[in-house]
Formats: sequence, C-alpha cells, structure tokens
Amino acid sequence: MTLSLAAALLLSPSIEPGIAHQALDRLTGCWDAPGDVMGKRVATRVRATWRLGGRYLLLESHGLDPADPYDAAITIGDHDGDRLSAWWMDSFGAGYSAAGKGQADKSGTIAIDYAYPDALYANRLAPQGKGWRWTITERKPDGSEKPFASYTLTPIKCEATVFAF
Repeated sequence: MTLSLAAALLLSPSIEPGIAHQALDRLTGCWDAPGDVMGKRVATRVRATWRLGGRYLLLESHGLDPADPYDAAITIGDHDGDRLSAWWMDSFGAGYSAAGKGQADKSGTIAIDYAYPDALYANRLAPQGKGWRWTITERKPDGSEKPFASYTLTPIKCEATVFAF
C-alpha cells in the first residue's frame, strides 16, 4: 500500500506553485547575512536549498565567529497557497527547537511565528532589492515585545562556507 501511495504521489499532476512556494523559491541560494542578535553584532552566512523534491526548503544559518559558534537549520514547507509550516532547530539543542506556523503574502514577505514556553518569536523575511531583510521580534505573554535579531541578506556565491547540514 505504501508503494502504491508513493506512485500515486509521483504520478499526480503538478500543481501551480502558490505565493508561499514562490516566496520560498526566491530565498534559495547563499547569502551574506550580517546583523544584530540581542544587541550584539554578528557575522552570518545563510543558505537555502530545496529538499525532498521541492516540498521543503532547508534554511541554514552559520555564524562566522569561531569564538561564538552558532548554527541553525530551519525546514519550511508551503501548503494551501500561502500557508507555511516550519521547524526551527539550532546548536542550542532539542530543548530549544520549535514548530512554526505562518504565511507569505503577495509582496513575497514570509512571516513565521515560533512559540516557545517564555515567548513567541515572530520571524519576518521581506524582499529588499536583490536580497532580504530578516527580523525576529520577541513577544512575551504579557503583550510586551522587543527586537531580538535582524539581518540583511545579500546574495553571495556558495563557496567555502561549511554548513552543519
């Protein structure tokens, strides 16, 4: 039965990509991503590649400071036109991983919120020229919010950077 389901999926007609898939597709490639995390300047590289036959985008973030190592892998899948489902995992371990839900809009902006026990982290990736502006806002249960991180992504060649995945 599993084999017949797999065959049916492979032989099914292709569906026109929705706005979420189109936004994710624009994010593919390698990016120089300097920014700020909790008020500290960081140097980061980002790579986004399609996986599992274009069903998921793997967004990898790699910190370039050996004295302050950080890596993240974020899987993002699109469904129902503009909807996104994601999973955030990073070098802090499984206790700090989280599921995310969101959507993309017609401008290509990607919005995904990750709920952690202490706060919700609202990620926004907005097209900016040939690159992106990625902001993360921390929203506490009491309604307060503050900037957590921001990055400016500019395209670069995928060469010497070693990513964790």
